[in-house]
Amino acid sequence: MPRRSLNPAELDWLRLIRSENVGPIPGPATFCHLLPRYGSAAAALGALPGLAERAGRHRPLLVCSRAAAEREMAAAERVGARLVCPGRAR
Repeated sequence: MPRRSLNPAELDWLRLIRSENVGPIPGPATFCHLLPRYGSAAAALGALPGLAERAGRHRPLLVCSRAAAEREMAAAERVGARLVCPGRAR
């Protein structure tokens, strides 16, 4: 099966949900709150460090890297899985 091109928006969604304090722990509610507030996963990713700092966090927030998201997407594709994003065509 040919590998499909990785969509940057999908990677940003995956990076956001895999980032510390966004999901899966404490859960998808934080993820779902950030998307409409910032308009995109990319913008929400950019806002995470400032949000953590304003919340009183003293150490850097662990944001999922693009490389880690790409590895996860490649592994998913190898077993026939794909990322499903609400509101996106399947």
